[in-house]
Amino acid sequence: MALDPTAAAMAALAAELDGASELHATLDALTRAARTLVTGCEAASVTIRRRRTLETLAPTGDMARVADQLQYDLGEGPCLDAAHGDLLTISSDVASDERWPRWGRAAHEQARVRSILAVQLSSRGEAQGALNLFSSAADAFDADAVATASVLSVHAGVALRSSKLADDLSAAISSRLLIGQAQGLLMERYRLDADAAFSLLKRWSQTSNTKLRVLAERVVQEGPTPPAASAQPALPDP
Repeated sequence: MALDPTAAAMAALAAELDGASELHATLDALTRAARTLVTGCEAASVTIRRRRTLETLAPTGDMARVADQLQYDLGEGPCLDAAHGDLLTISSDVASDERWPRWGRAAHEQARVRSILAVQLSSRGEAQGALNLFSSAADAFDADAVATASVLSVHAGVALRSSKLADDLSAAISSRLLIGQAQGLLMERYRLDADAAFSLLKRWSQTSNTKLRVLAERVVQEGPTPPAASAQPALPDP
C-alpha cells in the first residue's frame, strides 16, 4: 500500500534526520521540509536561545532572515514570544496585528510577510527557541498547518537537546583533560602523587576564588606556580 504524499515526505525527512550528524544539517533539513509539508509556508527558520541572546539558524531565504532580524532589533515579534514561553503564536495579518505594531509593519514592508506561525521548541519543559514559518499571503496557516508544524517542532527540539548534551559532554572532557595536565605539572614540580597534586590544585582554587578549570588552564599555560592569593605553594601534608 502506497503512502500518501505527506506520510512519504515525513518518512523521507526521518531518514534524512537520522543521517544528519550536526545541528545545522538537521535544522536545514527541517526548515526545507517545512516549506514542502506545511501548506502556505513560503519561508522558514529556527530561532534559538544562546544565554541571553537569540540567533537565527537554517533560514530558507531572505523573507525569514529579514523578518527574524527585525524582531531581534525591535525587541518584539511572534518568534520572540514563542522562544520565551508561548507554545504557539499565529497571526493571519502581521501588518495590522496590535501585538507587535512596529515589527508587523516593518516585516510586511521589508520582508513581504503577512502571515506567521511560530511554534516553541522546548527541552525538558524549558523553552529553547522557536520554529518560524512565514507567508506573503494573509490567513495562510490553517489547523492542518499548525499540526504539521508542531510535529516538525518536536524533531527540532530533539535536535537542540542532543546538541546541548554533546556540547556539555565535550566541555566536561576538555575540563578533565586540562585538570589532568595541571596535576601532572604539579606532580613533577613538587614531587607529589596524583591525589596530593589534585588536593593542591583544589586548595589554590579555593584560596584564589578561581574556578578549578580556569586555574588548571592557567597552570598549563603559565606554569605550576601558586596564584597571587596564595603566597606559598601550601603543599598538602605528606
